[in-house]
Amino acid sequence: MVHMVSLSPRTRRAGLAALAVLVLAGLAAVAWPDGAGRAGRVLNRISSAQIAAGVGWTHRWTAAPDGATDAAGNQWDADTAIVQGGSAPRALAAGSPAPYRYTRSGTLVFTLPVPQPGTFAVILSLAAPERGPAPEAAVTVTLAGGTARTVQLAATGAGRVRHAVALAPVTGDAVSLTVGDLHNLAGVAAVTATMARTGTDELKAELAEEFDGPAGTALLPGWRHETGGGGWGNGELQEYTQSAANGALTGDGRFAITARGDGGKYTSARLRSAFEAQYGRIEGVMQVPSGRGLLPAFWMLGADVATAGWPDAGEIDLMETLGAAEPGVVHGTFHGPDGSERGWERPFTARPAGGPDRGMHRYGLEWWPGVLQWSVDGVVQATLRQEDLGARQHWVFERKAFLLLDVAVGGRWPGTPPPATAFPQTMYVESVHWWR
Repeated sequence: MVHMVSLSPRTRRAGLAALAVLVLAGLAAVAWPDGAGRAGRVLNRISSAQIAAGVGWTHRWTAAPDGATDAAGNQWDADTAIVQGGSAPRALAAGSPAPYRYTRSGTLVFTLPVPQPGTFAVILSLAAPERGPAPEAAVTVTLAGGTARTVQLAATGAGRVRHAVALAPVTGDAVSLTVGDLHNLAGVAAVTATMARTGTDELKAELAEEFDGPAGTALLPGWRHETGGGGWGNGELQEYTQSAANGALTGDGRFAITARGDGGKYTSARLRSAFEAQYGRIEGVMQVPSGRGLLPAFWMLGADVATAGWPDAGEIDLMETLGAAEPGVVHGTFHGPDGSERGWERPFTARPAGGPDRGMHRYGLEWWPGVLQWSVDGVVQATLRQEDLGARQHWVFERKAFLLLDVAVGGRWPGTPPPATAFPQTMYVESVHWWR
């Protein structure tokens, strides 16, 4: 999905104007009866430099019997020392990246050694069936204490690897989890542990916007209106205002962003969060308008966009939609730099039940060191890992970002509204949360 021009993409506008995902809470550390135990023996192979890394420390294991090296040069250890049960590794069809060429099926118990207490992002890499397109899939993960949760994964092509991200607070030196009930999946190809937080407490909503307040309130604490016209780098037609006619509370727990058209002149609203942070779980609940020629969006930019520019600051689109031009479809996209003006992008689409313009839908992001995971209504749609990038593609998602909500009119993407698009057109936002 391209929604930018050669010099000044839509995403650069903020600079010019100034991620059910699975979360496993309370995962216990595992005590080993033999002292150092299996976890300790594996931990001894982790370098002191890795142990000292703190947040961002990462270790990778693969079902490949001899381990693997990925395209970025990262070493993946054979998982023999950290898995029990299930099948022996089975080779998949050729063509998968090196860490994902073997898979284990059945019920698998993983014991992941970690260098210190903290909260770890555990990434399960799950192989799809090798033949035919894979429909929606699911995997059940059981915690050490017996609590089971099921992760829903969106459909994908044959043979493709999907990922499930789990947060694991650990007070000891190992994480334990059991993986089973693989539905429409060939098995587990790899597992990664990354230190996401030094603390082990539950995530807290540092941004919790419920849009309560009197109807007609346009100016909200914690948000600012970005205003003006000039095309916003995408040839758009609207002028953003801070008028209540374009953006205001409805009085029933929603914020309405309304695009209006009068004689070819268009106005709308655009909100930018004052809250800026690095990492966490982000979620917005909203209903979008259905008109053609509109671009409602819930997205993020790197907080340094005014100085770094776009695409160097990075962009994450949690929700964009073209309304009647693509009925029922929403877009999620990750953008970053590769030395070109346009940068790299990873576009994905989803189809929320009933359509994004029919009722409220949840758009979520899990953002932890080295991984981004996008979900719609709790179903994991796409995951991007740092090691998935090409040689010239740079990962820029290890610094603060802010949130944006807007309804653009016209431009190169989605095009000029046709006469059939009746104004006003409104996006209703029910809530925005950022847990860290």
